[in-house]
Amino acid sequence: MNYRTLGRTLLPISEVSLGGAYLMGSDPDQYAENTRQVVQCAAELGINYIDTAPLYGQSEILLGEALAQVTGKFYIATKVGYDPVDFDYRCDSVLRSLERSLQRLRIDKLTVAQIHEVNVAGWERIMEPGGTLEGLRAAQEQGLCDFIGITGRAIPLLARLAATGEFDTVLVYHDYHPGTQLAAEEVLPAAAAQNMGVVIGTPLAGGLFADAARRATALANLEDMAMRQRVEQWLHQVEALPGTVPQQAYRTILADARVSTISSGAATVAELAEVAQASGMGPLVL
Repeated sequence: MNYRTLGRTLLPISEVSLGGAYLMGSDPDQYAENTRQVVQCAAELGINYIDTAPLYGQSEILLGEALAQVTGKFYIATKVGYDPVDFDYRCDSVLRSLERSLQRLRIDKLTVAQIHEVNVAGWERIMEPGGTLEGLRAAQEQGLCDFIGITGRAIPLLARLAATGEFDTVLVYHDYHPGTQLAAEEVLPAAAAQNMGVVIGTPLAGGLFADAARRATALANLEDMAMRQRVEQWLHQVEALPGTVPQQAYRTILADARVSTISSGAATVAELAEVAQASGMGPLVL
């Protein structure tokens, strides 16, 4: 596993990291054991950054149980929002949300506390007195987190928030993979100007770059004809290369030096082990 600096945090994090949305697997009777196995695998692979959220079902609870059983050093990031469902993104709500997350995760401090889906909060609520940013700053002062970040798909708003210089990290998903460079047009330049850490989520684009069966289904359901053409062209370019399509997708994203880590939403040990190999294979430029 290779490591990159998470922007101005200066933390050395693994090029492939673990996302918490699916790590419990698909069998409810095996949620806890599957989570433990995936986290154990992450530690053995050299993965040291885990991103989760209250929205991801039992993710924080199961992750907390797994972290208590697995030997390894992890940087943990979670988010504020959707807990409760009518979360108002105000300062006090931010603090209470992070306290609940810490209890579920069984840790004393988060590495990064992030705003979940900045468009739900909106610019005014984030930046106003008593708003989300003030809550995140208070969380830092109270020792609940070391750094603060933003997440979402609202490209113009993410770029605008990144440009303020107030945030340490940004997570984008579905908008940066071999089929689209949308996040690279505004968000990544704004983040780079502020030396922010950049986390890329959903690198397999809902199955477009997964195994053959899932890929065929995702392509058939893709309504964006221009993206479909780009995906099919890219798949043709990589088909003769050693390695799997998921590995080539990760390598393509890693070719961008502004990217700090790619967050894998692996649900199994095999899925995580496969994409983690991409780091050692080196960036792919076509």
